[in-house]
Amino acid sequence: MPPSKPSFRIILVRTEYEMNLGSAARLMANFGQSPLYLVKPDCMVGFTAKMYAKHAAGLLDKAVICNTLAEATRGCRMVVGTTGVLRRHRDALRHPLMVEEFREMVAGQKWKATDTIAILFGAEGNGLTEDEIKHCDALITIPTTSRYPVINLSHSIAVVLYALIGQQKKLRHRGEAADAAQAKALADTFDLLTDRYASNLRDPPKVKLAFRRVLGRAVPDRVEVAALMTVLRQAWRELEKKK
Repeated sequence: MPPSKPSFRIILVRTEYEMNLGSAARLMANFGQSPLYLVKPDCMVGFTAKMYAKHAAGLLDKAVICNTLAEATRGCRMVVGTTGVLRRHRDALRHPLMVEEFREMVAGQKWKATDTIAILFGAEGNGLTEDEIKHCDALITIPTTSRYPVINLSHSIAVVLYALIGQQKKLRHRGEAADAAQAKALADTFDLLTDRYASNLRDPPKVKLAFRRVLGRAVPDRVEVAALMTVLRQAWRELEKKK
């Protein structure tokens, strides 16, 4: 039985612009998250927010609006703050984690299916306050250039959601990867064709190596390898008949 994973609660604190509210809702819908929590928003959840939310406007209609951070984080096992200016919070938390480090920390702990981790995003102008940071169990940051460390609110949410949720999902459209024997058969068939035209090629071994490298980077699935083999084998048969 696979280990349980925690759920995440996205909480926006004192958000100033409807555009970011809408973008946040859209991102949450992209990663299958709900509901959205808002702590004392400084803007309305109006037309502009719903315009940027696109098909996720329903998340805005159902947003949980709270007056205090304690109310918004009630029931959460862990509260995590986000920041782009590390020196601002030296007195509150001295060792902020990069998003990747936090993801690994979460993966290394035991969780119940009912456990929730709250992720706080502060206001666009000044982020989370010292008091809000002190409410957190951990602080995470997205590494950026020191010349311009602060990322737009909606962009920060995108990075965090992808790191914590998006990378857990496997692509469903990919078929079963080709095994070593299938890849070798394809490369060997290509080698036969290369040898057939060796007299017209400047460096046949280099051509063979190039094909193997492309094959390795592509990581083709079984169907793709079978399709390529069909063409290469047909070409080889026709060359053999002419010979």
